[in-house]
Formats: sequence, structure tokens, C-alpha cells
Amino acid sequence: MKRVLYIAVLLWFGVGNGVGYAQDRQPDNNKLLELYQAQQYREAATYLRSFYTDRIADPAILNRLGYCYRMAGDDEEAERYYQQLYALDTLNVSTLMNLAGLHVKRGRYSSAAGYYQRIVAVDSNHVAAYRALSELTKRNGDLAAAFNYLLRANSLQPTNSDIAYDFAQLCMDLERYGRADTVLQLALDDDLQNGLLLLGKIKVAEKLKHYEEVVTLGERLGELGDESREVLVLLARGYFHTQHFADCEETYSRLLAVYKQMGEVDYYYLAMAYKAMKRYEEGLESMEKVLELAISPNTAFYYGRKADLHDLANQPSAAAKSYLRSFQFETIPLHYYSLAVVYDKKLSDARNALRYFRQYVELQLPEDQQIYVDYARRRIEELK
Repeated sequence: MKRVLYIAVLLWFGVGNGVGYAQDRQPDNNKLLELYQAQQYREAATYLRSFYTDRIADPAILNRLGYCYRMAGDDEEAERYYQQLYALDTLNVSTLMNLAGLHVKRGRYSSAAGYYQRIVAVDSNHVAAYRALSELTKRNGDLAAAFNYLLRANSLQPTNSDIAYDFAQLCMDLERYGRADTVLQLALDDDLQNGLLLLGKIKVAEKLKHYEEVVTLGERLGELGDESREVLVLLARGYFHTQHFADCEETYSRLLAVYKQMGEVDYYYLAMAYKAMKRYEEGLESMEKVLELAISPNTAFYYGRKADLHDLANQPSAAAKSYLRSFQFETIPLHYYSLAVVYDKKLSDARNALRYFRQYVELQLPEDQQIYVDYARRRIEELK
């Protein structure tokens, strides 16, 4: 009888009470801490599981196991424990945040958004959830909803630099430059030396064409050690528009010394700065760069494909013009052949057909075009 009572007591305290202990001993918290510090989270989970049955109902234990598996990178197993927590309390914000984060990590964005929506329904001031919802709705292309979520987050924490920067970036995407400027300035008033906010401010200032401010902000960022390509480009443009041409040229020179290359527009500003300083030869060199960058290396190819479409649409004159336009960018041998065929077969222009067939066969052509070469030579004889 005593043995039966002893077993009953063990069952009551170990399993029967719903806690799910496999036995009456407890995990050693010091050992768990050592495993956490060594980032051996899977081992920590295995150690914890050795103390409990599969029917765990204690939220603290479920949360510990969910945490261990999540930190170990086993998101599926982590979600299993967080789902058990969710079943116990559907309004627990911490559980909802963990589930939402796991779903985002696994690319299940729609269900993640659902969890974040539940969070803000429980806690209307949950800034992290609003930020996450903004990112998820932006991913779906709903910039208006993304704007509203970040607006809410920013109104709750207007001096949070990360939120202010993200919100300002979204305002710029929506071309609300004045709003972006206001958001950034409010956060900057609280942290005048914040490089992230200054970077956002200089980008907005350029969009607003506040070039004196662009120069001021660019110089401040330089003092803070930001010599990034983006900052140097904006500073150089600011100098150009405020007619500080020597400073403009010096800034572009620094940029090229580090990054070796810059965009078409910036080579144009540099060329115009040289012009203003009467350094015409250097200006011409920069204009050559402008023209190189303005023309795609594929332009001739694209004109050829446009000509093909004109030909198929029974627009031979337009096809001929496109083939001729392609030669202004690059010599593609088959374009001579195709142009000759258009003149020969579609426009009945023997003179031009003969001309371009001849130009085609005079080129150095690969072996795989021999069939076209043979045809072109035959037509040259016939057209003569």
C-alpha cells in the first residue's frame, strides 16, 4: 500500500499536475548558463528535455525550449514550442513576437503580418510591431500602408534615429521631401551628431535643392569620418550648385582616388566645373566619360532587335532606319546582312542591297555565318 501511495505522489508532482516533469529533480541553472554562454543552444535544449515529458504545460519551460531551439537555428522545432505557448495564451505579446519573427525568417510573410496585427491589437503602442508591419507591407508594394505604420511608430518615438531614418527614406520614396525633412530635423534636435540622421538629411536637402545645406551637412559628415561614395557625391554636387568649383573638383578627385569610378551625371558636373575654371582640356576628358556612360554597350544590339520587330510588323523602312542607327554605336556584321535583305526583298532597292551585301562580305566573319556569306555573294553577282 505504501508503494502505491509513493508512486501516486511521484505521478502527482511529476506528470499528473500538468507541469510535465519526468522526475522530481530540476535542471541545473548553472549548467544551462554555461551552455548559453558557449552558445551550445541545441545541447541546452536536449539537457532541458531530459527533465520533462512531452506533455509540458509550464509556460516558462516551453519558453525556454523555444528560445533554445530558435537560437540553435532549428526554427521548425522552436515554432512548435511557441505554438504551444500560443495555445495557452493567445494574447501574450512575447509569444506573438517570437512566432512573427520565426515566420518572417522562414519567408511566411502573410502569417507573420497576422501575428504582428494581433500584437498591435493587444498593445497599440508596440513600436517594433509597427516597424515590422511597415517592412512587410512595403514588401508587398503597399507603400501607403507602410507609411501609416511608420508614421505611428515615429509618433510614438519621434527621437528614435533608426525609425526617423527609415520613415524619412519612405517619405522620399513617396516624394514627400518636406515631411522627410521635418522628421529628420526633429530627431536631429535630440542628437546633433548622429551620422545616420545627417546622411538622411543631406539626401533630403539635395532633393529640396537646398544646396548650401548640402554643403554644410556634407562637411559635417566628413568631420565625423564619413567619406562614403554617397556623401562625397552629394558634397561635390552641393559645391557645384553653390559655384564652389574648385571644391567640387577636389571632392570628385577624392572620390575617384578611392572608388575609381562615378556616374554619368557626376562626370557632367565635373566637366562643367572644369569649364567654369577654364580648364577646357580636362573638361573635354570628363565629357568623354559622360558620353561613354550615357551609351549602353548593348545599344547597337537593341537597335538591331528593334529593326527585327519593324521587319516582322511589315515596316521595312523603319527596319532599315533602325539597322542604320545601330551602326552609330557598334558594327554588328549580321546587321549589314539583314539590312541588305530588307533593301533587296522588302524595298526593292537593288543599289543599297548591293552596297550592304558587299560591306557584309568584306568583314572578317566567323565560320558559323558561312551560309549567310554564300547567299550574300550569290546575290551580289545577281544584283550586278
